[in-house]
This record gives sequence, structure tokens and C-alpha cells, in this order.
Amino acid sequence: METGRWKNKLYFGDNLDILREHVASETVDLIYLDPPFNSNVSYNVLFQEKSGERSAAQITAFEDTWQWGMESEYAYQEIVKEGPRKLSDLLQALRVFLGQNDMMAYITMMAQRMVELHRVLKQTGSIYLHCDPTASHYLKLLMDAIFGIVNFRNEIIWRRTGTHNATRTFGPIHDVILFYSKGDAYLFNIVRRPYMKEHVRRRYREDSEGRLVFSSGGNVLTGAGATQGDSGQPWRGFDPTAKNRHWAVPRFYEQLMPDEYKNLPPTEKLEALYQAGHIRIEPGVAWPVMVRYLDERDGMPVPDIWAYQPYTEGTLHGTDQGIDADVAYGWGQPTQSVWDIRPKSPRAYWSASSQPAATMVIWCSTLSAAAGLR
Repeated sequence: METGRWKNKLYFGDNLDILREHVASETVDLIYLDPPFNSNVSYNVLFQEKSGERSAAQITAFEDTWQWGMESEYAYQEIVKEGPRKLSDLLQALRVFLGQNDMMAYITMMAQRMVELHRVLKQTGSIYLHCDPTASHYLKLLMDAIFGIVNFRNEIIWRRTGTHNATRTFGPIHDVILFYSKGDAYLFNIVRRPYMKEHVRRRYREDSEGRLVFSSGGNVLTGAGATQGDSGQPWRGFDPTAKNRHWAVPRFYEQLMPDEYKNLPPTEKLEALYQAGHIRIEPGVAWPVMVRYLDERDGMPVPDIWAYQPYTEGTLHGTDQGIDADVAYGWGQPTQSVWDIRPKSPRAYWSASSQPAATMVIWCSTLSAAAGLR
């Protein structure tokens, strides 16, 4: 896949063939899959006449349903005989458990493509698989077999804003995104969401210069229990061991300090922070005081539940948007993927696993694949 002459490219066809014929091994930084959910739905590509009206001619892009047949059997035999050993063992076990039915056909189809996606992903790359609870547990087993159990990173719950009126179950309201990496050296950027206004009101105070400074409300530089190492040693007259505690410097300071800071022992970190003005010592106070000003980049790290909260506009610090408004799911769209997200800032959640000029592959059905340079 040559990327020197194009920024975005769309392939229309069976993405298994596209992956095998057009995408070289270890050339992709990030993969996002939004495959069919095996829910017996047909999706059409709609064409427009020159007048702008929809044409009567339509092409069925794909049918979101799978049946066991000769094609499934061929795919199954290919994986069992030529695929990774763990995947071969898994598919044989699932066939015994599930039988030759639609779900087994779906799993087999996905397994073929997962093997190719693993091949094209760089060692520093990540893959996000969007699915629903109907098959997510089977797909996670596939991912474990192909990418490795140790490379599972998150199961993200993506909540819709509305649900069908279920009468004999709790209302189904979420999809699942499985996040795996190719290896341990994967890229991950911490993405944050704004603090709640009430949190800022309670935990920050305005100083004489109008800046909001964090008010810890207690000791935040030590942890419970005495230790024998450097973390238990006295620093500038403060002895944590005497109070059955130890130095536990918050990790967020690493974002504020030079790279060499993270490798310092605890007491040297404290001294570096003191010299940089991030810690102060006040007369009569039992412990050093953390100095932290509220920055526009500050916020809570994005968790593994994405859930837009309607009618919460105006409750977040620094924005008029509601909670998780950039992942609102279900407001009139017939289908939804994370690539439909258009936030006003570069905090889109998928940016956690990519960087400028990253090569990405997006799969939105069995009959299409897209690649692009971000």
C-alpha cells in the first residue's frame, strides 16, 4: 500500500481480497472495524440523479446476515489447516459448541479477516473492533487467539441515548468496542474530558492573579504504610516513616517536568518539584503543599464507558457541551461509528492511538475498506 501520493483512499470490494492484495505487512498504525453485527439487516448504497433525487437503481452493499454453506466451509478449512494454531483450535471447539449455523459462519468470516488485519498492523499499532453483545463474547475469543490475551487493553462500553421498549429483558442500550494492540510497544496518548464545574468549584480556588489553583484538602504527596527505600526517607524536615507513611508523588507531575524527571527516586522528585515551584512549604503545615494550576488541557482521563448524558449542557468546566457530547450515539443516525464523531477539539477518542501522518485502515462492512493518512 503506497502512501506517498495520496491522503485518503477508498476500496470497494471484498475487504479480505483488498487486505491480501493491496496492504503490505506491518504498514498500518491504527485499525477501526465496524463490521456487520449479524442482525439480519440489509444495507443499500443509494445513488442520486443529477437533479439530486435518489435514483431508483440501488446496489445492496451488504447483507448483515450469514449462513453456513460451501463458502463458510472453505474459509473454515483454510483457517484450521493454515491459520495460527490457537485460532485453529478455537474454531474447531466453537464448531462443536455452536454447530454449522449462522453464528458459526459469521465467526469464520471474521476470523479470516482478523488474521489479515493482524498481519498488516505495525508492532506499535492498535485495533478497535466495534460490535454488539450478540457476538462480542465470541469475537473477544477470536481476538485473544489472534492478537494474544496479553494484548487485550480495554472493553469499551458505548451507550446509545435511547433503547427499544423491551418487555421481558432490561432495555439493550449499548455496543462494545474491543481494544487490542499488536504488542507492548503500542502508541497510546492520554485523552481527557473536561472536569465538572462543581468539581472545579470545590477543589480549586482563585489566587491573587486570578488563576485557579488546586486545593488538595489534605495530604496528597504520601501514601499509607512505611517503606524501607528512598520513599521512606525524610525530605526537608518531613519524615513520612514517623507517621507510618511513604512518599507517593502523583504521576501527573511527569507531564509538567523534563523527561529525566520520571527516573528520579521519590525524594529527588520532591526536590525537583520544589525547585520548579510545584511544591511549597508553608509554616505550621504538617506536609508539603502541592501547587497545581488548572490548565485548559486538564481533565479526567477518558474511561472505558462512553455515554452521552442528554440535558447536561453547561455542567462542564470550559465548555457549553453536555457530558460526552462528542460521542452522542443514536440521535437520528441509522448507523453509527466512532468515525462519525466530529468534536470541536482534537480530543476525539480514537486520537488516543494515532498521531499525525498515521496510516489507518477503516472497515465498515465486508464489502468495503478505507485507508488514509491522518
